[in-house]
Amino acid sequence: MYSFLFQGSEVNLFANERTFPSQFPLDLLMFLWASLLMIAPVCGQSAIPKPVISLMPSWTTHFQGEKVFLKCNGFDSCVTGETQWYFNKKLLEETLSCIVVEKSGQYQCQTQNSPLSNPVSLYFSKDELILQTSYPVFEGDLLILRCLEKKGTELTEVTFYKNGKDLATFKKYSNFSIPKATLSNSGQYHCSAKKSSFLSFLSGKKTTRTVTIQIQELFALPVLRSTTLQPAEGTPVTLSCETHLPPEKADTQLYFSFFRNERIISSDQERVPKLQLIKVWKEDSGSYFCEAKTVTSSIVKRSAPVRIEVRRIPVSGIHLEIQPPGGQVTEGQRLILLCSVAGGTGDITFSWHKEDTGRLLKKKTQRLLMAKFEILAMRKSEAGNYYCAADNTNSPVRSTPVSISVRIPASPLLLTFSVPETQMFVGKVVELRCDAQRASGPILYRFYHEGKIVKNSSAPFGSAAAFNLSLTEQHAGNYFCEADDGVEVQFSTVLMLSVKVPVSRPLLTIKKAIEGDMVELRCEAETGTTPILYRFFHQGIILGSSWTQLGEAAFLNLSLTAEDSGIYTCEADNGIGPQLSEGVKLSVTVPSRKERGLIARGVSLGLLGFLGLIGVALLLYFRTQRKSGESFFLGPHRNPAIPRSQQDTQMELEPTYVNDPGQQSRTHNPVFVDPGLTVNPDIGDMAYSELWRSQGKREDADDLIWMLASTQDFSVVYSQVKVKQPLEDRVTMTEATDGTQKDHMGDYENVQLHS
Repeated sequence: MYSFLFQGSEVNLFANERTFPSQFPLDLLMFLWASLLMIAPVCGQSAIPKPVISLMPSWTTHFQGEKVFLKCNGFDSCVTGETQWYFNKKLLEETLSCIVVEKSGQYQCQTQNSPLSNPVSLYFSKDELILQTSYPVFEGDLLILRCLEKKGTELTEVTFYKNGKDLATFKKYSNFSIPKATLSNSGQYHCSAKKSSFLSFLSGKKTTRTVTIQIQELFALPVLRSTTLQPAEGTPVTLSCETHLPPEKADTQLYFSFFRNERIISSDQERVPKLQLIKVWKEDSGSYFCEAKTVTSSIVKRSAPVRIEVRRIPVSGIHLEIQPPGGQVTEGQRLILLCSVAGGTGDITFSWHKEDTGRLLKKKTQRLLMAKFEILAMRKSEAGNYYCAADNTNSPVRSTPVSISVRIPASPLLLTFSVPETQMFVGKVVELRCDAQRASGPILYRFYHEGKIVKNSSAPFGSAAAFNLSLTEQHAGNYFCEADDGVEVQFSTVLMLSVKVPVSRPLLTIKKAIEGDMVELRCEAETGTTPILYRFFHQGIILGSSWTQLGEAAFLNLSLTAEDSGIYTCEADNGIGPQLSEGVKLSVTVPSRKERGLIARGVSLGLLGFLGLIGVALLLYFRTQRKSGESFFLGPHRNPAIPRSQQDTQMELEPTYVNDPGQQSRTHNPVFVDPGLTVNPDIGDMAYSELWRSQGKREDADDLIWMLASTQDFSVVYSQVKVKQPLEDRVTMTEATDGTQKDHMGDYENVQLHS
């Protein structure tokens, strides 16, 4: 925008909204112009921008009688009733956005509620020679000077002057241009020239009036602003590069750059005049400035430097925390030391120390308020007091020490019994001992029987614990112990405690039968730990023995003869001490011939029917076994009958108590048996056997060996061995003499097994 002030023969042209006398110094004018730009909004205009007046032709000086076309650029075309025009600040009647003028003066326009445009000064001269300059002219624009004669006569010897000094002379050309104008191109310009004619050598040069040209700033010097000049470390800071463009150049694009201590800290291709520093640190202190430049970089302007000093906040409120909490860890366990501060900025150096030795354990520098140090596996020797320190200003602060104790975990437990398993019987006192060989006290020991606590015991210094049991049958079962040191619970292996109960006095019962019938001897002890060995005696002579399990009774079957009368006893023994039953008297009598016939017929018929049923059952059973592929074994479950002579007799049964002390205390007496009793077991099924040797009572009897064989299913069978002379074959014998059982190994000849 230009305004003209006419003083004498000079025309003063200013790129301002106001007109100043020509006698004002140029530096003062520049200062006022810059001040006006600083008052304007930064990086843009007001909410409604000023309209801009464009003119055609684009010269501000014309000859009188010429017309200039003015357009208010708020509209792309001429519109009626939307524009107001002012001439020398007086409202004109024209309402079109386009007008034609021919008077010298200042012109302004306004659209709707917009502010007034910058004034445009036009001058219509009466002189024959004028100097025309282009409008408007900003930094970087093309500046054209044209020396023009009124009648359009060709000029020669055209000279252009700036501030009274020759700028350029042309013989035939009347235009002078400056491609990229700068503020230094501002000044007082005029031109002189001769008319190009035949008589030009007779005419002198003519000179134009002086025109003051002020090159306008494309944009003002940027101003760097910061949200704070003394930010604390770790806080954000926003930098703004503030400038503005005139309305005539509102579409000009600018790039912004930010610098710290002459080093760029942002891209130079950013169109946003702001820079956000998320966090600043002490090293970010320094001198900051910004630059604004056009896209072509023809105009570059730098702001004045601004000093930003980042404040460091000293560390405070230091605290040491341990994990696991409580100050106690188990040997081999990981220990975490967390050192934290309540305040402080910048790089904080954390360190961890052991107080008693003063040894530095770890050092770490970071921009966080908490740091962690780990000891992967604590040892007993590492117990003690620990502390940490933090520093960011060469003035470290120290935490309160924390005491750490290291517990030794209980080693695998060992549960022991003070008495061997073979000696654990009712009434025996047994000590149960639970021992953790390596541990830190106090330790709580617990003893369990079948999963239930039977004893609690505390060991203050980590030693073993024990307690005594006077064994009863109820104490049998599984035992284990545990040790609890408050950190971890250890368990021992499970031990089985077997309590043996001595057998009670057995009871012998005999079923009555007649001679030739089977008789069953039953011996049972009500209490006693199994297995139990039962032995049957007739008149002090052993008849047989049998092992029983699970509290079963023992049985012995006899085929009676008249010689079987007498006193019968049985004995029970489970290894703790044998017990002898009361004696039972058995009397066998011979029935009459008629009674025997009736009995024989009845028995025969019964046996035939029973054998028929058995045959059918066996046939079905064998067929089933063959189809299923299983083997068949018909094994006895009780002692088979021991056959006697075939003489018919009848028995009478009467229980008798034997008072003979010698007989009750005897374990085994010399055994005399009838050589007619022979039953052989299957050798493949034999699991246990005993042999008894005796002398026959008849004159022609040889030495006899009775073998009692116990099969795999605990049924009992018998074999008779007839012996003549001890030679090569070895036979095991058991001989009872004076209550003491002895084993003899001897070589015998002609050993015969009779079935």
